[in-house]
Order: sequence, then structure tokens, then C-alpha cells
Amino acid sequence: MTDEVTADPHVLDDPPPFHFKLLDYGERPYWSPDGRRIAFVDKHYGDICEIDLGTREVRNLTRDLACPHLFLRVLILHNGDYLLIGPREYKHPDISRHVESELWLLDKEAKSPPVPLGRRIWEGAAVSTLAPRIAYAVGGRNDPSLGAPDRYECHVTDIDYAAAGPRLGADQVFYRAQGGYIPEPQDFRLDDAEVIMAEYDFRREIHPYDQRCSIKGVRLTTGEVRTYIDEPRVHNECEGIFPDQEHICLETSHDMEPLGRYTIKTRDLWKLKLDGSGRRVRMTSFHDRPPLFAAHPNAPIGPWHAQPWLATNSNVSPDGRWLAFMVNVLGDPAGYGRGLGLLDLQAWSASPQATQWAAPV
Repeated sequence: MTDEVTADPHVLDDPPPFHFKLLDYGERPYWSPDGRRIAFVDKHYGDICEIDLGTREVRNLTRDLACPHLFLRVLILHNGDYLLIGPREYKHPDISRHVESELWLLDKEAKSPPVPLGRRIWEGAAVSTLAPRIAYAVGGRNDPSLGAPDRYECHVTDIDYAAAGPRLGADQVFYRAQGGYIPEPQDFRLDDAEVIMAEYDFRREIHPYDQRCSIKGVRLTTGEVRTYIDEPRVHNECEGIFPDQEHICLETSHDMEPLGRYTIKTRDLWKLKLDGSGRRVRMTSFHDRPPLFAAHPNAPIGPWHAQPWLATNSNVSPDGRWLAFMVNVLGDPAGYGRGLGLLDLQAWSASPQATQWAAPV
């Protein structure tokens, strides 16, 4: 398991324009429906916390509850309840994250232990702002009944609040993939008529440098699939839809060195227009920040390297005013966080940087 690392100095102690430091620890921020709080994971395989943006008071929601303290993600349902993702026990980075992570529901008052919903999933999930509805992917390693480890199904599922407790209810499989294509639903769109997802192309027959990740949308009534951005050897992953539902946050590796080979690492967060043009504009500005001289988190005693800072795992406030994001460095494991920041989207939108839209070449 990765131990917590404190980075000193912190990149958000002297932030770029329009950026603000929220916390010098934490992972995967997610806004409350009223925009007053941000939930997050305190550390890799950790507890769920929440910060009040008015007082900056942090409350640990799960520390004193009888549950595994091994969570990797938190999202908030439209009614204020928390959707948690994590394993029951830690075994191995791959097994615990990709095979045995499951869905849990924590009541909005965080008074009772989170309830397991009985389904293991692949990576993250999407949450509706209209109903107790979620979308997620299940792989053959999560559910052997799919028949093969490389088979995936994407589900939209309603959460039923039964007398005996919450459970997964009405379910629709809306997308299937196999053979090295790996989907990951991220957001609902168009009044829950469409699910936006990332899809990895990790086919065995292609060289790792030629892999890619694209962004697609699936219409739930028709199954129609639309591609919003797809570039050879580039990682493009959606990370938080805007309230106008016409734009989404984008993690993209198209400017990562060395160019011309795939990497899952991305440096900044961009804004992507969901019209199929692939037009995007850089929002965060960590590409020119001084690097952190640090060891790999699993090797605290050297060798030390210059590690560029990255902004990832973003979520837009319900009013569209703020972008919450996580920072880490290039050598960190995926999802490992070294703090949380905010970007003032209103101030950024009025800057020259916000006009520099460009489409893939």
C-alpha cells in the first residue's frame, strides 16, 4: 500500500494565476449538490472526508464508522448521499483497485456505516444530478460470469431505498467491449439521456506506444455511440462535466514529452467542447511549474528525481464557477494525491488563456 507523502514545497503554495490551494493532502474531490462542500479521499486507500468551503473545516466522515478504511473514490448523489468505491481489504494494487473494488452507499449524515451494494466495478462511476442513478463498468475480472477477463459491460443502475436498506435496482446494460477495449463511464449528460465515458484501447496486438484513450458518448435509448475526441497515441480522459452539458474537463497527454508515444500521464486539465470537433483549451497551468525533487512514494529513501507536477481528477462546481482538482507528480501511481486545489473559472474565462482553443492536428 502507498504511504502518505508530504511534498515540501507544495506547488499550490505559490500557485499559477486563478489557482488556489485548498489542502496539501487529499485525492479525487467531488462537489456537493449545493456547492458548499467538497468530499474527497484523505489518502490512497483511506477515509472519506469533506471540507466546508465557508469555514474550511474538514470533517472525516468514515474514520469512526465500522467499515473498511480503504476507499479510493467518493461521489455524491443528487440527494446528498455518498457513493463510495473501494475494496473490503487491501491485497495488491492491481487486485484491490481493478478486481475487488466495489460500490458502497453512505447516508448523507454519515451516522451509519456505509452499506455495500453488492457489486464490484472497474475503476470509477458516473452519478446523475436528477435521480438516484449511477453508471459504471464491470469487467470479467470483477464478474467472472462475463466469460472472459477482457470483456466489459457498462451499466446504468438505479439505487432503490428499500425498507431493509439501499440496494441496486433497475439495471440497463448500455455498452459492451472486449479484446483490449476498456470503457469507463464518467458523467451523465442531456437529462440522463447520454453517458459520457472514456474508452482505453489497450489491445495486445498493438505496441504500448500506440495505445490511446478516447472520449465517447452513448445514447441510452438507442445505443448510438458518438466519438468526441480520438487521437492516435494520446490519452484523452473525461473528468467532470460542466453545468451547460456542452463541455467537459479533459485530461490529455497530447503535450507530454516525448511526443508521439502513448502515456497515461497528463499534465494539465483542459476544457473540451462536446460537439465532435475535438476543440479544447487549457485551464490549469502546471506545465511550467518548478518540479518537485522527490522519490517514488514507495521508495522514500532515494533515488531522488525531478518530478513535474500534474493536475488531475477534476470536478466542476454546480454553478460552474469553480474547478476542484487534485495534484500529484509524474512518478506517482494513478490516483495518488498530494493535495487539492481550486481554479476560479470565472476569472480564467475572462483571461486570454481561455480564448486559445485548438483542435487536434
